Amino acid sequence: MSGNKLKLRLLLLALLDVGLLNACYAISFLSRFSFDVPLRNVKPYLALFPWISMFCLIAFYMFDLYSNWKRKSLHHLVYTITLSLLLVMILTMSLTYLGKGFSFPRSVILFATFLQIIVLGVSRSLIWHMGRKRHGSKKVLIIGDTIENGVSLAEKCMNHSKGWFIIHGFLPANSKRFLLKKMGEVDVVLLGPSLNREDKAEIISLCIKHEKEVLVVPEMVELLAMESELQQIDDLLVLSIQPPRFVPRKLLMKRSFDIAVSGLMILFLSPVMLILYALIKLTSPGPAIFKQERLGEGGRSYLIYKFRSMVVDAEKTTGPVLAAAKDPRITRIGSMMRSTRLDEIPQLFNVLKGEMSLVGPRPERPYFIKQFQEILPDYSYRLSVKPGITGLAQILANYSTKVEDKLRFDILYVKTYSFVLDIKILLQTIRVVLQREQAAGVSFENDENKKKLLRLFGYYDMANTANNE
Repeated sequence: MSGNKLKLRLLLLALLDVGLLNACYAISFLSRFSFDVPLRNVKPYLALFPWISMFCLIAFYMFDLYSNWKRKSLHHLVYTITLSLLLVMILTMSLTYLGKGFSFPRSVILFATFLQIIVLGVSRSLIWHMGRKRHGSKKVLIIGDTIENGVSLAEKCMNHSKGWFIIHGFLPANSKRFLLKKMGEVDVVLLGPSLNREDKAEIISLCIKHEKEVLVVPEMVELLAMESELQQIDDLLVLSIQPPRFVPRKLLMKRSFDIAVSGLMILFLSPVMLILYALIKLTSPGPAIFKQERLGEGGRSYLIYKFRSMVVDAEKTTGPVLAAAKDPRITRIGSMMRSTRLDEIPQLFNVLKGEMSLVGPRPERPYFIKQFQEILPDYSYRLSVKPGITGLAQILANYSTKVEDKLRFDILYVKTYSFVLDIKILLQTIRVVLQREQAAGVSFENDENKKKLLRLFGYYDMANTANNE
């Protein structure tokens, strides 16, 4: 889609959203006053009409409702619309109190919000279904260097929102000669992350020639090249790639925001912290606040604060291990805190001290960082900025996402950072906390399951047979 067409589409979508939002207010007024709406009650709404419309557009933008929802989840879409409209309702009510617009009935606002959730949810769902009808049910050919990588990519497609992908088959990278024969059978080619550049270039060129979409897992160097500047040295075209760090102006804005918001949140959440402190002390022996060494910006060590969610000395016999699902070391109150992220609240004090930021890559322990750096040399790039309480990986990835895949999100955040992006991540963290969607997905626990998937791949056996001839 061209830039002008995309802008026109977004403009029409924004006008539709604002139109439906305010139409629901009109219906709510008519319903509340039986088609005889007093002027004294409708005047405050007319005065706030521009603000309510602006709140809607800003909330929808911050929750990424004006981004491309192609191949995203309908459940996610509806949930996000609901949260956005509830935020608009809170802002509208706050504005009526500040402006002393008490003649604007609260019942009208509440009923209008209920209608908006239904009407905008249905309208956006229809648009989503039209998009899936047009862009969905794509037959995917997976190309990887090993069968294990092929299985992993197939699992991602199967765990994804239903109706977008149909796994058509797998082809090893060393059997590219079969690719040309399969071009007419597939719509999309998905390339594994560990393919060498020569293979990638050859496959992409062939797919473009046959007008097939290619999905590529980006390498770290490609992410580092994002936001790079085109320059020229004599008659040579070059890309200027800067180290992944924030410029001083952005750092000052980010730090000021961190201090203001963390300070307000500590005051607002102080009753919750007192209740959690008491519950932990009453239900489990040991301190309520847990301190642990983490590595921050520049690899500097600091102590992170959390509400203790595990038994005391949880790693006494095992040594450092990552928490697992249904971990027996987690206390009953700890399980609730972890699922709602309430155990992270004390980290607001780390933010005030300047050791952390509200948004950034999640901090990790030195023991694990050393292991990750041995496997992933680019892991150190995420230490170029302060760690955060939440981050891009926390709203876009899953708890079980591999370290390498989370690292891509962390580097993407550093390279594309903006103040608006931080606001978006903070707001969408609310969705992640409230939604608590546990997408376990497909499990390949034994060789029989893997064999079933390989049979689904179809011509893998053909390619293997050809290689052995």
